Amino acid sequence: MASGSSWLPSSQFSCNDMGCTDTPGFNLPPCPSCPQHLKSASCHRRDCYTEIALPLLQNLSIAEQPVNLTSLTQRYTEKAVEFIQHASESGQPFFLYIALAHMHVPLSVHQDHGNLSSKGPYKSALREMDDLVSRIKDKVDNTARESTIIWFTGDNGPWSEKCDFAGSVGPFIGAWQTERGGSSAKQTTWEGGHRVPAIVYWPGRVPANVTSPALLSILDIFPTLVFLANASLPSNRHFDGLDVSQVIFGNSLEGHKTLFHPNSGAAGKYGVIQTVRLEQYKAFYVTGGAKACDGGLGPEVHHDPPLIFNLDQSVQEKVPLDCSAAEYRNVLPKIERTLTAIFQDIATDNVSSADYAQDPSVTPCCNPQHSVCRCEPSNKPFTAQLEHTRVRL
Repeated sequence: MASGSSWLPSSQFSCNDMGCTDTPGFNLPPCPSCPQHLKSASCHRRDCYTEIALPLLQNLSIAEQPVNLTSLTQRYTEKAVEFIQHASESGQPFFLYIALAHMHVPLSVHQDHGNLSSKGPYKSALREMDDLVSRIKDKVDNTARESTIIWFTGDNGPWSEKCDFAGSVGPFIGAWQTERGGSSAKQTTWEGGHRVPAIVYWPGRVPANVTSPALLSILDIFPTLVFLANASLPSNRHFDGLDVSQVIFGNSLEGHKTLFHPNSGAAGKYGVIQTVRLEQYKAFYVTGGAKACDGGLGPEVHHDPPLIFNLDQSVQEKVPLDCSAAEYRNVLPKIERTLTAIFQDIATDNVSSADYAQDPSVTPCCNPQHSVCRCEPSNKPFTAQLEHTRVRL
């Protein structure tokens, strides 16, 4: 983001998921290619959505469908570099958001990025992502280096079910859970599921080669960028994120004291808060593993009183505090008050809901006559009828 008091429209790219594509890439279980004719409509596989061909959209126009995953990174890079160059030449501030397809499966890389037989698909995709980030950084350095902040981070830990195509949790193995079965990575509230690296780059403002121990959240990016743009947040609602500009500038070590983690697909009811973080302490009211590489699942276990870890002493989340120990008895009331305050804050804040229409006319499709829609890059882009989507706030 280039700093300033005004904004250009953002440029935003979305990541690919498990839909049908002619270049399905590496994935476990493998997704088949798109059926080319109606006779192939019976081609189905769980979690692959073969009835949906992934579109590549530019604004509301479909540029390609199904998307060619092997050339996606190159197209992202070209559009990002073009956007930065245009913003720089216009002399206006800009905001550029890129949701990378990496390192999500299916892993597909351009032939220029390597011999898969020697590197493997994961390493090759990681190398390709690194090149994309490097080219964007180089463009910023050559155009708006002194006034642009680059914030790079991820949204979750590795998807263990995908085995060699998932990545590593590093030291955050969630040993208590893995010893009882299942994965402690993506979809869980264990550290390996949601703890991700973050790199902030702004020469002259952000100190180089410094690591901060402050407890931050991706939710902090929005209020921080708003502050840096000399703008303000709406006053009629509560934001869970903080302005952490002083942390990234190296002037403060104070981040969040508390965080809450809802279930996002593992054991328990989806969306229910089941884990609370209070400084170095982390309390689990519900535990359970996501599907592991071997297909195993950890059992759902409810804890009353909660399972509490001191992450300063057990970053691997292996040994919880003894319920009878003085440390446990001292921190439990504080955690319970924290959880009560979280529920109270949610209950008294503004509530909004979205109602997205299921009308087939809102589904991006180049040719409704086919089992999967097809649109070649050379054809005139098809404008998706997204304006029919209804949103209720």
